[in-house]
Amino acid sequence: MKYLRLSSTNPYLNLAIEEYLFRNSDDDVFMLWQNEPTVVIGKNQNAFAELDLGFARREGIKVARRITGGGAVYHDLGNVNYTFISAGGGRTLDFAGLSQPILEALAERGLAARLSGRNDIELDGLKFSGNAQHAEGGRVLHHGTLLFNTDLSVLSRVLRPDSDKLQAKGIKSVRARVENLSPRLPDIRSADEFAAMIEDHIMRVHSPERIECPACDEIAALEGRNASDGWLFPERDFLSGYSTVKKRRYPFGSVAVSLDMVGERIKRANISGDFFGVRPLGELEELLSGALVNELEELLSLLPVGEYIHGMTEEELLALIRE
Repeated sequence: MKYLRLSSTNPYLNLAIEEYLFRNSDDDVFMLWQNEPTVVIGKNQNAFAELDLGFARREGIKVARRITGGGAVYHDLGNVNYTFISAGGGRTLDFAGLSQPILEALAERGLAARLSGRNDIELDGLKFSGNAQHAEGGRVLHHGTLLFNTDLSVLSRVLRPDSDKLQAKGIKSVRARVENLSPRLPDIRSADEFAAMIEDHIMRVHSPERIECPACDEIAALEGRNASDGWLFPERDFLSGYSTVKKRRYPFGSVAVSLDMVGERIKRANISGDFFGVRPLGELEELLSGALVNELEELLSLLPVGEYIHGMTEEELLALIRE
């Protein structure tokens, strides 16, 4: 295993380095990194629906989009991000296995944290870590947040999750659900010291080789893409022109299907949400576009729907479209 601690707090660069190592390194990699105030959305999310963009703009909070699925998270310098990149990623996602080293590091300090739901890590029922994954080419990218002393008042203002998501968890607000770890670790004075604690555990238990931060034209290109409006706010997220929007919350995440209909034919389809998947969602949207509604049952029966929307069956997608 290789180990890299990033000194940059630029979210567009940090996400570029992470993606470059995922796509170009054959090694297992562990990373620790931090971002200046940034809200990071999942690859399948619509920023206009998930965030208070006006608040973000006024407060100088950057908006970034990652290549993993899942929901939006808030980063600041009181939060520590971790990444595991490893072989073995196929058509499945493994949150339990790749979260385990972090759980073990916390257990050394007497914190009995656990993986909860799809992709959260909690302590006494309160969330301090959201995790996401992407699998491709036999590799898996797993990353997560670790709230140490993040400004939770800002977090609760800039994130605007669907009310159905909060109701499904039996809570009234984002703020009521999350907590920082700093009160549980009174001898650790800063997020930097907390990162050093995680690093110490990984170095002792896994003995990774330290590496330097790579620099190349490909990383620079990825950084530019990450900061571009076309990547952050793709044309597909401007929902004007869609004649119908069907949305539902499932155990595996929220799914919204926007359809531009001409009679009984789907002219254009747009699917968004905080779900995960291992195939490009655009493929599924393209396959739906042009189909007649009465042809959908046969069409979807031939597709690996669960690889586009992890956990969803073709029957569930058909029922959502027909609502």
